[in-house]
Amino acid sequence: MINNGLLQAQQSKRNESIERVEWAVQFLKDTEGVHAKITAVKIADISGLSRVVLYKAHLRKIWDVSFNSNHSVNGATYEHMHLEKQLKDLQEQILQLDLKLQKKEQQLARSVKNLEKEKQRAQVYREDYEELKERHQRLLHYNLRILRKLHIHGVDTSDLGELHNEFEKSKGDKSYK
Repeated sequence: MINNGLLQAQQSKRNESIERVEWAVQFLKDTEGVHAKITAVKIADISGLSRVVLYKAHLRKIWDVSFNSNHSVNGATYEHMHLEKQLKDLQEQILQLDLKLQKKEQQLARSVKNLEKEKQRAQVYREDYEELKERHQRLLHYNLRILRKLHIHGVDTSDLGELHNEFEKSKGDKSYK
């Protein structure tokens, strides 16, 4: 949505301003000499342009000889300062990221250490479980052998469940005395 008519009008005004400043500079050199001091006030009087307009970069470089060298030096200095600031900011970010990385590495190390402890605990529990399982299997096998022998000898084992309950009950009563 560029308005070409507006762009052409702006460019023609710009060209007209350039011509007026060039003519004013030449007029001052012709009347005051080649080494005459050219100022914005003198050019404004001769060209009819305002001083604000004369200080725009495209016009100032025509009448102010020192503008090009100072502008490039100041621009370079500004650019250098800007780059130094960016460098400092990036170094600060690097330090912050390094600190975060160290914290995360410490957390990871603690987590790995905790994981190893939990693995060891799990291994101990597993070994205890296997030991208890083997012990109970031996007891079950022993009880089954006794039941078979009792059955072979013709002993009625149906009352053993009741006897066991009475035994546990009496054992519990003795512990209270």
